[in-house]
Amino acid sequence: MTSDAMTAFNRMARETLKPVFNADYDPAAFRAARAAASVLEDQSSFTDLAHGRLEFRPSADRRRLVAYVAGGGFCFDADDSHRRFVDEVAGAVGADGCLIRYRLAPEHPFPAAFDDVGEAIGRLLDDRAARDVVLIGDSAGAALILSAVMARLSAGQAVPGRMVFLSALTDLAMTGRSHVSNADADPLFGPQAIIHKAFHYLQGANPTDPRASPYWGSPEGLSPCLFLAGSTEVMLDDSRRFAARAAQAGVDARLSVYPEAPHTFPLMGDLPEAAKARGEIAAFLREGWAD
Repeated sequence: MTSDAMTAFNRMARETLKPVFNADYDPAAFRAARAAASVLEDQSSFTDLAHGRLEFRPSADRRRLVAYVAGGGFCFDADDSHRRFVDEVAGAVGADGCLIRYRLAPEHPFPAAFDDVGEAIGRLLDDRAARDVVLIGDSAGAALILSAVMARLSAGQAVPGRMVFLSALTDLAMTGRSHVSNADADPLFGPQAIIHKAFHYLQGANPTDPRASPYWGSPEGLSPCLFLAGSTEVMLDDSRRFAARAAQAGVDARLSVYPEAPHTFPLMGDLPEAAKARGEIAAFLREGWAD
């Protein structure tokens, strides 16, 4: 049953947020206008890569690591909601936390973010045993993780022990039917929001390139994956169809759909459904580290 808090959020989102998120705005200008000072970032330490960065949360020098790639439609950076999520999940499973930061569109179009995330994952797996690293990503961050990990598989390289995806975006060609069937029901986005982000990120590149849309690549050999999504999301089929394709390829791919949950709802700390989802994620990660 949907909580009263979620019902209230969805009502507010439809009235105030959805019209903004579906507009044809300039992402760089919007990013500058809504910039808010981070509080938690001051607690982090950083490792600079060729272009991206690794942001390490306060460490307990644990062997295991939860690394997070934020979405934001390839155009917006991680914020304190992602840091709080990483801190909570990492703490619950006895791991350290890290955020992978990458160059943003439209200033840095495809494949800049793919390259940055791939380099960051490689650095983490050079420094730790593969099974000790888990990756979590939301929305476009899920696309970046999956594309980078699938590229590593193709190259015969190590991949992380487990992966978790919140409201995954896996198909920038938007061939999933939920872009139409959930266009009105989604409290935050219509299909035009995804078209808008794809336009600014791809800038003419092929949306079926597996480096941009992992749905069009081969999932064979992926480590166990957990997908969480809301039943009314326009991007629901991005999770549903990828998980089904991965399962057909022999991957342990699980899908958990929460009734009427908004996009990336596990990041919304005050919602009962978010707390339940974070518990589900922690249990999935502990399962992988049980031995």
